[in-house]
Amino acid sequence: MARKSIVAGVALAAAAGLALTACAGNAAGDAETTATDTINAELWYAPATFDPAKASADADTTVARLGFDTLLRQGETEGYIGGLATEWQTVSASEYVFTLRDDATCADGTAITPTVVTDSFEYLVGLEDSGAQTWKNQAFGSGTPAFAADDAAGTVTITLDTPYSQLLGGMTRPGTGVICPAGIADPEGLAAGTVEGAWSGPYTLTGNSAGVGVEYSLREDYDAWPAWESVEGEPAATINLTVQSDSNTSANLLESGGVDLARFYDSNALRFEGMDGYSVVPFASSAYNLVFNQAAGSGSIFEGDQELREAVAQAIDTEGFNQAGLDGLGVKQYTVNAASYSCALEDESLLQPYDPEAAADALAGQSIRLLIMSNWDPAADYLAESLRAAGAEVTVSAPDPADWTTQMRTQPETWDIAVAAENAGPNLINLSIARYLGASYADGGTSVTRADNPEGVAFYEAAVAADDAETQCENFLAAQETILERVDMMPLITDTHRYVARDGFATYVFSGYWDISAMRITA
Repeated sequence: MARKSIVAGVALAAAAGLALTACAGNAAGDAETTATDTINAELWYAPATFDPAKASADADTTVARLGFDTLLRQGETEGYIGGLATEWQTVSASEYVFTLRDDATCADGTAITPTVVTDSFEYLVGLEDSGAQTWKNQAFGSGTPAFAADDAAGTVTITLDTPYSQLLGGMTRPGTGVICPAGIADPEGLAAGTVEGAWSGPYTLTGNSAGVGVEYSLREDYDAWPAWESVEGEPAATINLTVQSDSNTSANLLESGGVDLARFYDSNALRFEGMDGYSVVPFASSAYNLVFNQAAGSGSIFEGDQELREAVAQAIDTEGFNQAGLDGLGVKQYTVNAASYSCALEDESLLQPYDPEAAADALAGQSIRLLIMSNWDPAADYLAESLRAAGAEVTVSAPDPADWTTQMRTQPETWDIAVAAENAGPNLINLSIARYLGASYADGGTSVTRADNPEGVAFYEAAVAADDAETQCENFLAAQETILERVDMMPLITDTHRYVARDGFATYVFSGYWDISAMRITA
């Protein structure tokens, strides 16, 4: 999503504040790189927490992948590969068994046993935090999971009181990263990143300059990398991640050698395509949707009014949003997430046609509160002006990512429509469907629309209870149809991000998921 410009000096000062240690390359186009053991990369926002169970914004989940290992990881082309687990068995949609590797340890040397894993899962499901609630539902479904550790056999058994066919995919998500005993014993220190023994993953946090950036150091004793076949090069001894929200500055820093890898959402990435000394890796990053708040008693004008929801959808040209927010680089979207997803609905006839004149008949004089994340100014302006052109009065709220997430999930009284960014990497369509139907966060679910859609819920529950993929897909498709027919949300666009690396560095996308822990030094 487009972010407002910030002068280059801010970014350079931030980099200096972190005391980046990598040897820089030469000027633009000449990407010769001297020997280094450090990778300098960027985050768009500063992490709000280092507790993976409470991670909610993109920066939180990105750094969680560095510090905490999960049982499974997404495969390089499809399916799953082992993380902390070497074998896994789906006994049924209600029972799963994982065999752990016997050589994994925490950063303080504690062996990662089945008991360590189950204690971490118990911590996750016991939290009332909305981020943890999201991960719990993604990992274990809507019911209550039970965990059994057999340290002698090296196995973890997960039993569900409500069938959930998507659990294996849930075990790849960074929010299920295993927290070691030292971290669970000190939740405040875990969130602050100060518990040295909390980490189960390849890196530990060794520097944190609030709002500026973070430094991660590779564990000398770490030897639990997934069995990637395509990954080449050496892991960095040090990863410096500076906060940089301006894409123009990122491109300039990358070209001058100020950073080694950078992620782009806009046309700045195109200057590196075909340029000697750089590699460009595209991947579907986020599916942007407009959410209609239908919470009872929230004051939202969209509660129980499908005609108004249809009018908003008619007032917005998705291609105009694409141009404003993504320099026209996004791709058409027909449902709750990217068309590349398994079981994604692809039926344009279910979408409202762009018809601003018809929209004006319903929207004239209506007051609408639009919630969108900070630094998304061009996209926010486009949406607001589209609705104003149809006669609505629009107030825009653009808090930082943490507050944006909190308001959308738990404060429906503060907004009427919101822009939601669905992660397009996991290829788990159920996660996105559950954002638009079923129980809200207040009631133990993950719905942000709070829509009353029992038909859709029935299809969704049939899908997650089914053992066979065909039945799952059939019901997931039907659930999406109900959401679109009711106009509980409006698909906007799926953005294609591009990760650009200078010569001597590499990054990888696995089954559509960009994995920061697979960044490598190749020089």
